[in-house]
Formats: sequence, C-alpha cells, structure tokens
Amino acid sequence: MAVACAVAEPDTNTMLAEALARDVDRAFEDVVIAFRQPVVTFVARMLRDDARAEDVTQEVFVRAHRALHGYPPERRAELRLRSWLLAIAHNLTRNAVRDAPPPSDSLEYDDGTSRVGLTDRQPGPEGEVLRAEAWQSVGDAVAQLSPALRAAFVMRYVDDLSYDEIAETLGQPVGTVKASAHRGLLAVRAQLEMNDD
Repeated sequence: MAVACAVAEPDTNTMLAEALARDVDRAFEDVVIAFRQPVVTFVARMLRDDARAEDVTQEVFVRAHRALHGYPPERRAELRLRSWLLAIAHNLTRNAVRDAPPPSDSLEYDDGTSRVGLTDRQPGPEGEVLRAEAWQSVGDAVAQLSPALRAAFVMRYVDDLSYDEIAETLGQPVGTVKASAHRGLLAVRAQLEMNDD
C-alpha cells in the first residue's frame, strides 16, 4: 500500500518573493496585483481620503520597486511582502497625516460598502442610514487618534493583522503594539460613548 506524501503548496508571499529574487521587473506587476488592495485599504483607513489614498498607494509601490532593485536576491527572497509594503505605507501615511489634517468623510466607499467590513446589516433604507451614521461616528473617533494609535488600531481591529505582523510593519516591539492597539480601542470606545450621551 503506497502512502501519499502531501506536499504543501507554497504561499503567495513565498512564490512572489522567490520571483522577485530572480527578476524584480518581471515579478513586480504580480506583487502589485497581489498586494495593491490591502495597501490602498490600509492607506484609505488611515487618511480617510480616497483620492489621497490612491496617490500614497502609488508612491508605496514606486518606492518598493526602487528599494527592491537595491536589495540582493537573498534579501528579496526572504521578504514578508505584506508587512514590508504596509511598513512603507505606514511611513508615507504618517507623512501625509502630518502634512494635512484628515478630512471628515465617512468610512464607506462610494458604492456604500463599508471599508471596515460591517457584518450586522439591517435590511432596507433605514438600516443603511443607521449603518452609515454608525460608521461616520466610528470614523470620526478613529480620526481623533494620534497617528501611532490609529495605525495600531486599524491594523489590529480593522485589518485583523496579528500583533507580530503589526510589530514587524511598524518596527516596534510586540508589547508596544499591544499597548497602542488597546489604548486606541479604549479611546474609540470612550469617544463613541461620549457621542451617545
């Protein structure tokens, strides 16, 4: 009786990192296709401005492409691409936040879908209005967080990244990330409770 040996499929990150190690220019389009949406979503949540988010996202990939050409193949092959790209996005977003105040638009896209994945929908127009108002309040509360707390909060509670991924992305110890995410959560809750009064 033959025993089948299961071979694990390499994940997207591994395949793309290995492709980058062989040829940056040929593999980079696949990197953009694979990671553009997580990057633009993160930037949009941080800036709350879709037009600026598109500009910053484009700059993330321009800088990533330049940086990859300077890395030796061994380093490119070992990259954790999502964390690395989000670290670049975080730095550029922090600069954009410092340069201009965040706008007060909602946390919904133009088509009405939530940027943060609301799961408990009420049917009908009343539910849509209530949902929009709730996310406007959440967006306003998140916008009041400092950039450091906002980044940790969004990555943890909106993007659902692990603390290890966030720590790698932000270049901070895991304990600092946990504290920042928790402080952000407490601040958002406090702001929402204050708005309900």
